[in-house]
Amino acid sequence: MTDVRHLRALQAFDLAATQSNLSKAAKLLGVTHGAVSRQIKQLEQYLGVSLLRRLPNGVEMTEAGAELHVATREAFSALELGIQGIKRARHRRRVTISLSSSLAIKWLVPKLPAFRAEHSGIALYLDTDDEIVDFGQSDVDIALRYGIPNWGELYCERLMDEDLIVVGAPSLIRDKTAPLTPRAITGLPLLHDQFNPGWEIWAETVGLERSRVATADVRFCDSAVLITAAIDGQGAILARQVLIADDLAAGRLMRLDETTIPQDRALYFVCRTGDQDRMPISLVRDWLVSVCKKQKQAGKGA
Repeated sequence: MTDVRHLRALQAFDLAATQSNLSKAAKLLGVTHGAVSRQIKQLEQYLGVSLLRRLPNGVEMTEAGAELHVATREAFSALELGIQGIKRARHRRRVTISLSSSLAIKWLVPKLPAFRAEHSGIALYLDTDDEIVDFGQSDVDIALRYGIPNWGELYCERLMDEDLIVVGAPSLIRDKTAPLTPRAITGLPLLHDQFNPGWEIWAETVGLERSRVATADVRFCDSAVLITAAIDGQGAILARQVLIADDLAAGRLMRLDETTIPQDRALYFVCRTGDQDRMPISLVRDWLVSVCKKQKQAGKGA
């Protein structure tokens, strides 16, 4: 350990090499461009080699710099993980869950009283940012993600498939009786999800041309807002079953036909590898699995 010196200079070098820019490294460290430059020069003098080549628009690593960067990245990444582990241990009775606002509003939040009744000693913090969280740069413990797993070395567990079904408010069809024919459904206002081409797939499934469902006066970017509009009787929607289960059970929405559109995406429980068995994350995981199992069984019986 006697040869490990200049830790601040090593950090400045690591960030400058990672960013390929001294100014960006300085901003991340909260110091001046000149301070970063001086620290790296001192490190180069101490090692007796050049680590970075200055370019008009940034810097690039020399051969020696690239070799050192491998070591600094590994070391500082290990330090970051260690710090995050200690912070999580301090709050071991608190679990932060990252999920979309739609999933929070339409699915998880209504179930929180049941969770609190079973696990009163665990505090849940909901991070409802629709951006995919970087577990390496955040305090998030669990992410609930709708998609196809391609999330690196994280632990992923499939909670529930998410098929699409056609639903609307009872007031929308008035004196008609469900299930409706495909042509009767296309005679209703059709509300569209901006990010889900489900209506076109539905049309092909029921034997209609895509043009019958292509027109939309309003498109929604938020599934919770889309569902709210449907409950208000503004039109029929193709909805993710997990998001409308409570509304179907309460009679706020009803199925308009018997078509189901399978999705290649699903709802996943995601956490750092190894955390799935760490208390209290494992308790939250087991509870979520139980909730999804009950919802699947209720869906089969409906």
